[in-house]
Amino acid sequence: MLREELTEGDKMMGLFSALFGRNDKNQTNLRETIRSEVNIIECIDAHMKWKGRLQNYLDGKSNENLDPMIICRDDQCVLGKWIHGPALKYFHEDEGFHKLRSDHANFHFIAGSIVKKVQEKNFAESDSLLKNEYARASREVIQDLTELNKQIQQEDV
Repeated sequence: MLREELTEGDKMMGLFSALFGRNDKNQTNLRETIRSEVNIIECIDAHMKWKGRLQNYLDGKSNENLDPMIICRDDQCVLGKWIHGPALKYFHEDEGFHKLRSDHANFHFIAGSIVKKVQEKNFAESDSLLKNEYARASREVIQDLTELNKQIQQEDV
């Protein structure tokens, strides 16, 4: 098994660091496996691009046919498929992972809500969601992913 039981000290190390806090062959293999499964930088980029897509949709400058019932699902993007699939075997007990899952779900729920409000012609509420709740949700997901990326890109010594 790639993972040992976590001590209380491990839990205090920070997001995802408990899993990667040990420098041994298993941790090197785990990092390599995760890097082969998901490109965190591409996931960050894809989620950052949503702000522009949503703003263009709100401004009527988008030719995209956005479906709020699909956007609100956090298991449709590359990151979501990884979070709901392979990542579970590594991170099922990790607090940082559960924060990422929760923040990612919230991100997609709010993005879907913005699209729904635009389709209902409720532009003021869409704009408010984009500037407030969406901005916070996006920031949280990006911070979570940045921390995860830092852990999986760390060089083993």
